[in-house]
Amino acid sequence: MKIKQLLIILSIGLLTSYTFGQNEVDALRFSQYRWGGTARFLGAGGAFGAVGADFSALSTNPASIGLFKKNEISFTPLSFSIYRSDSRYNEEYTPSTLFKSNFSHFGAVFSIKNPGESKWKRTQFGIGFNQIMNFGNKFSIEGRSNGSTMALDFASRANGLLYDNFPREQYFAYQAYLIDPVHNTADNTEYIAPHAGKDFLQSSTVYTSGRVNELSFSFGGNYDDKLYLGATLGVPFLSYLEERKYKESDDLNVADQIQSFYVNDRLDVSSTGVNLKLGLLYQPVSFLRVGAAIHTPTLYRNIHDVLEREMVAKLDTSNVVVNYTNDYNYQLITPMRYMGNMAFLILSRGFVSAEYEYTDYSTMEMGSWGSNSYTFKEENKNIKESYQGTHSIRLGAEVYLVENFLVRGGFSYTSSPYKNNINDGSFTTGSIGVGFRGKVFFADFAFVISNQSQKYWLYNHEFVNPVEQQFKSQSIVGTIGWKL
Repeated sequence: MKIKQLLIILSIGLLTSYTFGQNEVDALRFSQYRWGGTARFLGAGGAFGAVGADFSALSTNPASIGLFKKNEISFTPLSFSIYRSDSRYNEEYTPSTLFKSNFSHFGAVFSIKNPGESKWKRTQFGIGFNQIMNFGNKFSIEGRSNGSTMALDFASRANGLLYDNFPREQYFAYQAYLIDPVHNTADNTEYIAPHAGKDFLQSSTVYTSGRVNELSFSFGGNYDDKLYLGATLGVPFLSYLEERKYKESDDLNVADQIQSFYVNDRLDVSSTGVNLKLGLLYQPVSFLRVGAAIHTPTLYRNIHDVLEREMVAKLDTSNVVVNYTNDYNYQLITPMRYMGNMAFLILSRGFVSAEYEYTDYSTMEMGSWGSNSYTFKEENKNIKESYQGTHSIRLGAEVYLVENFLVRGGFSYTSSPYKNNINDGSFTTGSIGVGFRGKVFFADFAFVISNQSQKYWLYNHEFVNPVEQQFKSQSIVGTIGWKL
């Protein structure tokens, strides 16, 4: 696929879909995970699949449930994050900050000793939830247009259409003098943006919130303290809210008739899915444990998508206002996930662990739901042409400083899901943590830093320069629990 074609897919999909919000970008957004959960899990970089005996690890390698020797209940009441973004557009720099808190985990595990002399020593059951994705973010953009304008995108989308067949956005642009016909005839289908080339002040603010909380039902067993098997039925609850504001102002009085216009969007998405995770762990010697897990695709059968749009143009003599709401349902199948785990156990003093995960985002698939007959053929084609497999590495370590008190640290890296390096979706985290582990009560705390960079287009990339963005988050997480 040519670079230019992929750029068009990314830029149009990211921000300029003036119909519904269902496209390949939504598929990626709702398929990616940022593993969350207990402070111990996060403090060790999420590399807990082969370490086990932590509720959050049931969402990565379910066989880790086989390492629970006692009943356990835990929850994470403290999860506080600061999100920072830096956006650079046409040499103008705009920072933003967002503070968020949430409840990210609750879990209970029941470990039952099997009777008799069977080598199947224990059977475990678990129920609870982990937060596997948080959509919290905010960024702002402001800068001079350098001759660009969203009206160029309006005109491009109007070309080939009669005025009587205009969608709402093109009707708005026409009435607001943002686009003009090339020929003043009834059969005209060509349009221009008369103010293109003039210098406007452009600004945009995007706020996102929501999460994917996965309800987990887990089952596992321990065979002779050597082999551990497990399965988790996952029921993810998806909620996503995006509020986007875009404005152009003629603050230098270089245009005729129009003073400013803005487009405000509110996108509200919700759904419930289902998936299955299978895992195993094997401990050939006392100091080494290895494992593997496979996650089936998550099936979101009915994603409910509501888009509210307000478009207002302030003219010299009047205003033009267009409002509408689109309500839509569709389905999404996310990719398979494959994981490998390894842990070196330092007697009873700690561990060093590593994990690898592979996810092929080109296998995502969108489809219609209910009475809707739309095929999503173009979106599924774009998925295959735009995305690729990602590689994730998670590293962690934990050691007892003194009796009952531990320190831990971790690192994770996920490669970009985009083909041809058109955009950078890679993601890194670093973490440190401390913990207290008593015979009954335990408490853990973690400090997690994450970094990501990407490009963002205010509208079609053919008419506007990209916004270079850096995202950083800092989170403090606290978990408490009891062994019963």
